[in-house]
Amino acid sequence: MGIRRMPAAVCALAVLLITPATAAQPGSASNREIYDVSLERTSGYLRTAHGRAVVETREACGGTSTLQRSLADVTYETGEAIRTDFISRTWESRDGRTLRFDVANTQSGAVAEKHAGVATLAANGVGRVIFTSTDKPLALPPGTMFPDAFSRALLAAAAKGQDVESLPVFQGGGRSALVTTAVRIGRRVANPRETAKDPDGLLKGIAAWPILMSYFPDRTELPAAEVATHLYANGLLGSLSFVYPQYTLRARLVRVERLGSAPNCAKP
Repeated sequence: MGIRRMPAAVCALAVLLITPATAAQPGSASNREIYDVSLERTSGYLRTAHGRAVVETREACGGTSTLQRSLADVTYETGEAIRTDFISRTWESRDGRTLRFDVANTQSGAVAEKHAGVATLAANGVGRVIFTSTDKPLALPPGTMFPDAFSRALLAAAAKGQDVESLPVFQGGGRSALVTTAVRIGRRVANPRETAKDPDGLLKGIAAWPILMSYFPDRTELPAAEVATHLYANGLLGSLSFVYPQYTLRARLVRVERLGSAPNCAKP
């Protein structure tokens, strides 16, 4: 049996540009967010899905270093059960021009995907990805952004009460990591309801905006997936719903905490 490609939202919480935007505020503390993932709705394509995802973001070496890790167990309608272990390490420069990445997806012990390399952008957003893995070079279209720069743009748009229209974003990974995204931003909420453990008070008294992010691979008219969440004014994210045509996954934020500084300046 060949390796079956797992749904993106099951593979990793952050695979759809979901990263805490600590770099939106230079000098801000580094954070860890922990999510429990479960199956909220299904047409039958998935029987079960559950897992845990962790996102760690640190200010390091003139940029932002992000570690994303998730472990998920899924049973398909055929009864086939797969365990996916997804890990992504990225470093993005403060100016948003350089992204180093190392991404691996293992399914039931077999390597399904592995991508590593460096992506760079010119002043007009035109860029290129050079892989150290076996992938061929990838050209990036004008206006492309990397995840941390996109997070900052999203916070700026929310503060102005504006939506984000059709931006190409390269997340770090293979060719499918280049997507077009649009974001609808709701009215600012003073006290979003969140039950996560928050020992450092990172969400206490912080306002947030309800947002709906839509992802369009290959510039299709209909989104391949949508993500609903609350974007906090400090860049953190609340619980999320990943909406696909055949199922919806719920990623419940269970803990958010402050991290110390990065131990060294090693980059992916």
